[in-house]
Amino acid sequence: MAMQTVVTHSGSFDPDDVLAVASLQLYLGIDQIKVVRSRQEEVINKADWAVDVGGKYDVAARRFDHHQNGVPKRDNGVPYSAFGLVWKEFGEIIAGSKEAADHIEKRLVLPIDAADNHVTVCHPGHAEVTAFEFFDVIDTFKPVWGSSEDFDGQFMKAVEFARGMLKRMIAHGQAHGEMQDMVKEHYEAANEKSILHFPEPVPRHALVEYEDVTVVVSPVPASDVNNWMAAVVPVQHRGFQNRAVFPEDWAGLVEEELEEVCHIDGAVFCHKERYIFVADSKEGATKAARHARP
Repeated sequence: MAMQTVVTHSGSFDPDDVLAVASLQLYLGIDQIKVVRSRQEEVINKADWAVDVGGKYDVAARRFDHHQNGVPKRDNGVPYSAFGLVWKEFGEIIAGSKEAADHIEKRLVLPIDAADNHVTVCHPGHAEVTAFEFFDVIDTFKPVWGSSEDFDGQFMKAVEFARGMLKRMIAHGQAHGEMQDMVKEHYEAANEKSILHFPEPVPRHALVEYEDVTVVVSPVPASDVNNWMAAVVPVQHRGFQNRAVFPEDWAGLVEEELEEVCHIDGAVFCHKERYIFVADSKEGATKAARHARP
């Protein structure tokens, strides 16, 4: 493939243009792209690709700007940014599957597009606490005031970072689909749906859609000992409310002190918020799971 020129705007930058370029690097190959930052019409017109600049959205012409009138919106009303337009067209190829591409769309593309189009995503939950968003992460790559850094050089550093993150998210997205297939298989095969057992670590949030599941029992991830964990399923994704809790007098206790109270041999730990219990055996974690109550 001949070298492709990708133009995006000069000056400051945000996640949408950074991620749009990073996506094209993954799509075309990093060694097949020359990135040019310019707002000059003649430079844009000569480019093979233009993202977040040029005033056109035309897939056939490889133009992916969103600043002009008439750019499409999603069914949920969130407008596309340059990143979203690129991902809409090439995301499935970049991610390797529709499932992985949809995972990235939901977790990354949608919130980036929303914020770039001034759609509020995060609402303050505390008067003195503000969200630290991906926009803030990308801001750290912008030239430090008073330094010799320049926007073009820092933009490419931000693209390199974003490309690596995107590759990791794609890997997680692909694995997420495989895990969900495994979860569904175990759920359908289980006689008792309220407590599900898995032979390998499964995050409790993976069971949110299964409303009759209360506790997940699985090995503790990345443990240097063969401990097992009983974890209560949350009410919703990215929420702190859980479907049940372990007994109040177990909260925050460990080992012998916990064993004495819960009467479960091999008890290791109960989280102070009472949604995680760790034991040194599957049987111990299962016994604890039966004590979880709404």
